[in-house]
Amino acid sequence: MKGMGLALAAGPYWLRRALAQPSASSSPFVEARIPERGMYSLQPAARWEEALVAGNGTLGILVYGDPLNERIIFNHELLYEPLRDERVPPPNLAPYLPRIRALMLEGRYREAVAYSLEMAQREGWPGLLWTDPYHPAFALVLEMPTETPTEYLRRTAFDTGEIGVFWRTATDTYTRRAFVSRTDGVVVLELSAEAGPLPDLTLHLEVQDVRPPEQREGYHPPEITAAPGWLSYRCAYVHTRRGYEGLVRVEAEGGTQTVRDGRLHVRGARRVLLLARVWTLDDVAASRLAEEQAALAAFPADYDLLFAPHAAAHGALFRRMKLDLEAGDDRRKSSETLLAEQQTHETILPALLEKLFDMGRYVLISSCGHWPPNLVALWTGEWRPPWSGDFTLDANLNLQMAAASIGAVPEAVASLTRLLEGLLDDWRDNARRLYGCEGVLSGSRTDGRCGWHTHFNADYPLHFWTAGAGWLAQPLHEYAEVYGDEAFVREHLIPYLREVARFYETFLTVTDAEGHVVFVPSYSPENRPGNLDTPGSINATMDIAVCREVLSTLIALCEARGLEADSLPRWKALLDRLPPYLINEDGALKEWAHPDLADNYDHRHLSHLYPVWPGHEITPEATPELFEAARRAAYLRGHENDSAHGLVHLALIGARLKDPELAYRSLRDLIRNGYLLPSLFSLHYPGNVYNADLINSLPAIVIEMLLYSRPGLLELLPAVDERLPRGTLHGARARGRLRVERLRWDLPARHVELALVSDTDRTLTLRVRRGIAELQAIEGPTPERTSATDATLQLAARTPATLQIRLAG
Repeated sequence: MKGMGLALAAGPYWLRRALAQPSASSSPFVEARIPERGMYSLQPAARWEEALVAGNGTLGILVYGDPLNERIIFNHELLYEPLRDERVPPPNLAPYLPRIRALMLEGRYREAVAYSLEMAQREGWPGLLWTDPYHPAFALVLEMPTETPTEYLRRTAFDTGEIGVFWRTATDTYTRRAFVSRTDGVVVLELSAEAGPLPDLTLHLEVQDVRPPEQREGYHPPEITAAPGWLSYRCAYVHTRRGYEGLVRVEAEGGTQTVRDGRLHVRGARRVLLLARVWTLDDVAASRLAEEQAALAAFPADYDLLFAPHAAAHGALFRRMKLDLEAGDDRRKSSETLLAEQQTHETILPALLEKLFDMGRYVLISSCGHWPPNLVALWTGEWRPPWSGDFTLDANLNLQMAAASIGAVPEAVASLTRLLEGLLDDWRDNARRLYGCEGVLSGSRTDGRCGWHTHFNADYPLHFWTAGAGWLAQPLHEYAEVYGDEAFVREHLIPYLREVARFYETFLTVTDAEGHVVFVPSYSPENRPGNLDTPGSINATMDIAVCREVLSTLIALCEARGLEADSLPRWKALLDRLPPYLINEDGALKEWAHPDLADNYDHRHLSHLYPVWPGHEITPEATPELFEAARRAAYLRGHENDSAHGLVHLALIGARLKDPELAYRSLRDLIRNGYLLPSLFSLHYPGNVYNADLINSLPAIVIEMLLYSRPGLLELLPAVDERLPRGTLHGARARGRLRVERLRWDLPARHVELALVSDTDRTLTLRVRRGIAELQAIEGPTPERTSATDATLQLAARTPATLQIRLAG
């Protein structure tokens, strides 16, 4: 199995040797410190990827947990290294669009791509440009030599957002606690000893950059200072006037502080408290150190006093949901133990799945601030991470957002909305310059500050991808369906969709012999037709599906509110002229709705199954033939390079296909094939590349396996079989303004209990594809059976309803 073992044997040699036996989870020292809802590890991190994470959406920390030589990496969500002094606009390709289209319609796809790139260069485009890369702020190093630890534990408490590091020596027991305050916007860390004063402690800040110094060309050498009570850090980028600063306040209770060789030395302290902040500067010359020092100095030097309001605020977000798979005492096992045991089990360990579900929601909650999570959520220990650590828009961002609304983290949608709306001006430029169109056209990636589309080349002609802005609207629409936020619909969703629709109106000007509009040029991320040597194409199924969804959604929203009377006829006419989906000779939904373009099955992306997930267009009731074709396409799909996001996408599609085998198998492969670290954070490949796609998406996979919803419909256990025999899901949200207070299932006993509340009066169809043998109302309205699988409920607003169901045998 690729990748596993990289962290299980990691850690300083002294600690691995010392803790080989004493750190068993049955130790009273360990047992007393196991979090109720969280994870723990019996070894410190050997590299930054294994560190524990905490964050408040804006500030984040990575904590190694080394007792003697601790390293804490600081992150800030807006820290992106400028690669250029000036932004580079997209090339003016609009005058060349007729020729590009003519070449493609003649079947000369490679020539069309080459011509577009040649003309782009003629217009001043320098070639594929990467986004500004995400990077860490700095590292705080704490050296505190003690006797050799005999017992050790590090943990993350998901329900409070606190990281703890604990160790015991022959003479004392030590505790290091840290959190990133959601209420005060500071990082707080405390060191204490149970019996006596702390050993002498040395603290300093340093550059967190694993590259050799000669490769650190993106920033000037930082100014790092130490003074009694304070550590500071100032960094200016080489390009632009931007930079950032950080400050650490040091309080040593009962001790002394001195500075030697640029390091702060603390002696004789009973307790040490640190408060820290990082902030960005549009003009690095305008330092904020003085005002931030005054702000930090005003906080009380009391860890518990600072922790209480943060824990309450964080806990209120986290405790909205819970997954209980009746895992019992296995919940008290370390992450190393659970990950190792999972390798010998064909079925998913309930305790591990519970923890991963919680970890996924913890990471999403902790990494949504002004913007949503990027490829690494909020945390990185390296400059120039893979794919810049940016917001990758053609798959990854929406996968990470999949649990936002149904997983009871609507705050994440607010973060996403801020990101998208901040890019609209640049997207208008993309539409105008690349296609001569009105409305908006997204690129394939962004660092949040720049949305201009310049990231494309011959192998990845992403300038031909027109589905981006519409695909990114999907989480916004889902939020509106789940929470019924009317102000959001009117002020954000409809205006956004209107601009996306305007692009389609001005882009879709070519028609075929049957009168259907033609998506030309087109692109299916990041695949190429099986019979072509270029990805540039016509009528990518994703392009069609997203356009259909945008127009259908916009029409429905506006008709329901009496809006856009003049535009509705145009949108409906365009909707009627969209090309149909096609089914290939294997009985699979085609990735390109064009007879001349063959499928290429072995690929990590599943863009053409958009009408299944995240869309709702293809269902077994409404489109049975397309539903079976989509199932066939999903089973034919290969894993190509084993990217985690491909398996995540396949699992979500499997759930929507009501296919327990496909959903469960994909979820199991994600959990047991080397994508997880002992911290329970995730990787992009087995054993390699820190990445949040898996962990942020995993709660959505589980929820979609247990519940499917559309306004007016709630389906129970659509993709669950006897491998998840029993459990309870608390607090899920469903489309149609429903809150599922409790879904309890016991498949061997053929029993299901459902407790829900609707935010509004509504008629709800309840569906159980396994079949309903008996249905009884325990609380609320009496259901009316309408078929062997369906029943109808008349729900009153904010009135609880509880049902018991006996499943058909």
